[in-house]
Amino acid sequence: MSNTPPVEKTLDGKILQEKIFSNLIPLDELSFYERYAVFMGKAQIVEFALKGLLIKKYNHDEESLEKCTLGAAIAKLETAGLRGDFIHILKELNKYRISMAHGFLADYSMGTTLIGEKYQSFSEKELRHALYSVEQVILVHDFLMENNLFN
Repeated sequence: MSNTPPVEKTLDGKILQEKIFSNLIPLDELSFYERYAVFMGKAQIVEFALKGLLIKKYNHDEESLEKCTLGAAIAKLETAGLRGDFIHILKELNKYRISMAHGFLADYSMGTTLIGEKYQSFSEKELRHALYSVEQVILVHDFLMENNLFN
């Protein structure tokens, strides 16, 4: 039997940020609409992963989660006692997902038509923040999953 204390598994914020930015660099080559599609696709993948977590760890049945949205899945996980730090970044992601799904493209089209390039940079900034958020959630999810830290 070893007297060595167990190693604390942590995710360093600076390393996390570097990984996020590294994952975002290839997206700079894509068009605005392609990056929007990447965000929406990754947010959908997060939703599916959270539903999987609800099924495997919290014994929800798949059928009851069929029409469950990202926000509803987050609420169920919060009620079930999932760690608060992860819930916090999930809620931030959900804010972006709601914005992106409900009006972002319409606002972008109208804004760039009426105002021009200045509005486009505003939309680019919001999309970049949304992409950062989804990358953050994915990396933290994977770290927690790999280290069995979903408590």
